[in-house]
Amino acid sequence: MKPYGAQMRFLQEVCQGLDQGQRFFVNLKARQLGITTISLAIDIFWMNMHKGLRGALIADSDENKEVFRNTIQRYIESLPKGFLSPVVKNNKYFLLLENGSRLDYLVAGKKRNADLGTSRGFNFVHATEVAKWGGGEGLDSLMASMAETHPDRLYIFESTAKGFNHWHEMWNAAKDDRHSQRAFFIGWWAKEIYAISKSDPRYAEVMQESPTQEEQKKAAIVWDQYGHKVTHEQLAWYRWRSQNRTFNEGSMEQEYPWHEEEAFIVTGQHFFPARKLTEDLKRVMDGKSVLFKAYRYNLGEQFLGSELSVLDMEPVSFSSEAHLRVWEPPKTNGVYVIGVDPAYGRNDWQDRHAISVWRCFADKLVQVAEYATPIPETWQVIWVLAHLASQYRDCLINLEVNGPGTTIMTGLKQLKSTLRAEAQVKGAPEAVKGFTDALGGARWYLYHRPDSMGAGYAYGWKTTLDANMVIMNQMRDSYHLGSLVIRSAPLLREMQTIVQEGASIAAYGKGKDDRVFAAALAHKAWIEWRRSDLQSRGRTYAQAVAAEAAGKPAPQDDGMVGGIVRNFFQGKEQERKLELKRRAFGQVPVRW
Repeated sequence: MKPYGAQMRFLQEVCQGLDQGQRFFVNLKARQLGITTISLAIDIFWMNMHKGLRGALIADSDENKEVFRNTIQRYIESLPKGFLSPVVKNNKYFLLLENGSRLDYLVAGKKRNADLGTSRGFNFVHATEVAKWGGGEGLDSLMASMAETHPDRLYIFESTAKGFNHWHEMWNAAKDDRHSQRAFFIGWWAKEIYAISKSDPRYAEVMQESPTQEEQKKAAIVWDQYGHKVTHEQLAWYRWRSQNRTFNEGSMEQEYPWHEEEAFIVTGQHFFPARKLTEDLKRVMDGKSVLFKAYRYNLGEQFLGSELSVLDMEPVSFSSEAHLRVWEPPKTNGVYVIGVDPAYGRNDWQDRHAISVWRCFADKLVQVAEYATPIPETWQVIWVLAHLASQYRDCLINLEVNGPGTTIMTGLKQLKSTLRAEAQVKGAPEAVKGFTDALGGARWYLYHRPDSMGAGYAYGWKTTLDANMVIMNQMRDSYHLGSLVIRSAPLLREMQTIVQEGASIAAYGKGKDDRVFAAALAHKAWIEWRRSDLQSRGRTYAQAVAAEAAGKPAPQDDGMVGGIVRNFFQGKEQERKLELKRRAFGQVPVRW
């Protein structure tokens, strides 16, 4: 074998990761780079060097499994005598070496396979074309069978992209976990034979025009992120490939991506501006621009006690373990909105509870906290919402009332009533009184049809096709104009998956978009009930930042009525000063 540049790049990434103690590799790649071929050589090498391993080679289909098995057989037959531990058995089910290492040949399948890896303990896995597997259930089952502490463990997952699915989630999880996992991308440009020489007639045909601005931009990203300079000969090949093959919309970018963001191209129209999302994601992931504290709630069977006190919230060190992310603690005079999207509120696969907390200004909406997890029961989410509302006190809650939403609304009202009653009992614990006082500032968003002349209002937000069109377009406008300050990387990633197909605006396929809708609900509460009041008081983001940087408290909020009264007297003061100026210049006779 004479490795291609793409294969050498793959080996370098794996070796560097091993040197750094990483044993879990996730490789996003372009098509036909030879990555699987070189990985099969690693499979044999790793089994030969480490005794007693239990491994698995997992293909997406039976046909590919046989292709890979035959390749391994050819590798074994080509090795010098005595180089490899003798083969005890190599059939369509497994490869067994004399040193006790075994490699099972498995098929994930393109349909649901929830039992993948069940009843087996693997310390070595090579998984190919993971994006084409039937769903995330098989991947979850496989993960549960993998050893976490075996000294010779090695896990390699490699695949092209196929939209925003379980592979996209796995890629993002590996990027977040930089300690134990290594995520790396290899583009089409890494294979040197993907080029057309200048002496080839095709070169002159496709390179009549100089590189476009878009091509130059992509080439700059490749150089900046991956250290590779795309040549004109390579560009000629890419243009020729694009012009001489029939692709579905976005298929060329998905199968032969320039960079990792381009790989996850999907059909349909991207709803949020992709370039701005990429820039913001880099900013929040650079490790210094946006920092947060991560927590997990230890929820018991009683609301009061110690379960929801800040001191008993469990801090975590890895973002993947966080249920609650806090970018900014509550401010004394802060004004907040909270969006709540319960699990299974809009469809059967939106299986996470999401609570999104934002601080309101006249010109901006700034994310300060985010809670998202599929773990708690609905009654426990009521407690989390109550806790967050009690901390970010002056808050307006906009709740998706479909599905379990009405249960959450009723539960929170009942909780407030119960606490109020307990607080009046003589000798009531201070915790009860504290929560009762704190929850007094929490109010519900009131919905009113914009095309209605009546005075009727309803609590919360009810999802319909038209209603979603409204809140999503409003959120996109604010984000595009810079009014929405997003600090959550998971939220930005979910926004990348949002596509519009006709009147439907949602995550592609069965992707997760709970955080997006929770943020959209909070945003709706801001523009409809919070923003105009803050504008009338001149409470801008720049004003608050300057005051806090100088160590001064933010101006005291006195509510809408207070603002009207203050504006009235300020107007009268301006009139009085103008009258004095006129008299000073003799424009108005002075009456003694």
